[in-house]
Amino acid sequence: MFLEIVSFQTPPILPLESFLSQVELRFPKLIGAEAERLAVTAKRQTKQGAFDPQVTLGTESLRYNSASTRGKASAGVSNELAIEVATPQGLKLAAGRSWNAGGVKSPDSATGSDGSYFLYAKLPLARGGGINEKLVGLAQARLAEPAATLNLAGLRQNTLLEASLAYFEWSGAVQKLLIAQKLLDVGIFRATGLQKEFDKGLQAAITLTEAEAEVERRRASFIKAQRDLDKATLKLSKFTWDGTDLFRLSPAPLRQPELLAQSALTEALQRARDLRPELQLIALQTESIRLEGRLAQNDLRPAVDLVFSPSADFGSKSVGGAYKFGVTASIPLYQNDARGRREEALQKEQKFTREAELLQRTIELEVRDANNAIQRSQERFIAAQERYAKTKKVEEGELKLFQAGLGTLFLVNQREQATAEAASLLIDIQVEYEQARAAFHAASMSL
Repeated sequence: MFLEIVSFQTPPILPLESFLSQVELRFPKLIGAEAERLAVTAKRQTKQGAFDPQVTLGTESLRYNSASTRGKASAGVSNELAIEVATPQGLKLAAGRSWNAGGVKSPDSATGSDGSYFLYAKLPLARGGGINEKLVGLAQARLAEPAATLNLAGLRQNTLLEASLAYFEWSGAVQKLLIAQKLLDVGIFRATGLQKEFDKGLQAAITLTEAEAEVERRRASFIKAQRDLDKATLKLSKFTWDGTDLFRLSPAPLRQPELLAQSALTEALQRARDLRPELQLIALQTESIRLEGRLAQNDLRPAVDLVFSPSADFGSKSVGGAYKFGVTASIPLYQNDARGRREEALQKEQKFTREAELLQRTIELEVRDANNAIQRSQERFIAAQERYAKTKKVEEGELKLFQAGLGTLFLVNQREQATAEAASLLIDIQVEYEQARAAFHAASMSL
């Protein structure tokens, strides 16, 4: 029942670059992050609405005790049409026309028969001048747009790194399955030959039994390798949303570890400092909290507003040019709110400064650690290659002794197993090397 050589055709190769391209296009978290980025843009547009021009139209029907003929009721209709706009700097502007129907002059509608045209301006001289709550809200919404883009960039790098690590794990599992398959095939082939020799009376039963037992051990190892490959394939399939059937594909061959040039490390460190989204995000957060601090500082000032409104009255009973000019002031007795917000903003800014310092150091260590892992993988690979060459040589020598009747099948099996373990170690190191390269490129924003 064991005399069956395991074989299968090599499926088409799925290159890492093609796989990552599909991940970038279809992975739900990345699509969701892009939607979030667009939502942030919509929120900025919402904040801009605070400065949208407004058209106001009002009409009132009046019946009142006339001041000129006290005790006699007068009636009229008062109307006003105006366009109002508030600027981010706090200046409020308006232009419009007011007129009435009925009695030309009334306490509530003082215009000539053809109405009055007016301009209106309200300028904050202290609190609200140059900075105000609406302006800060808009500025923070604008800062949130590049922050959302940076969040997307960071998520992209993390997702592609996670997908790359899973890809190389899958690749290593495929290679280990091939080793287990080859080991099983050799065991089956040898057991088949010993069966024929046993049938001819040329081989001892114990030798055949040992060969059969070894086949079953190797079959169990092969099944274990199949299970490891299935796990790695299922883990990788989390990133495939384009209908790709990974069980019908194979990965690209693993590369032999190579050292990076010293210039590559220097360039990677600089690129990480310039491009890592975490650092840029902290800079944007710091700018946002500084805006809150400036607003709190401005709110400590008294409210002093300059109001000026020239107008022109037309028609019968009009007075021609007119104006309204004045200054209003409001001075709070206590300023706990503004002082508290100012201190809170100051402490948060200091917190972000310290976090930026720590993050810069952490990012540098990530790049250096990945580079170190690449170096050690290359050194380990050289040693593992030497080990494999020697174990293979011992295996071949032991097989020759067995074929000459001077060795035992037990030792042959042990030598073959040692060679397979040495080959598996080479694969493990290659996987670690590929994963270290992926981590290096992710840390330096070049994945």
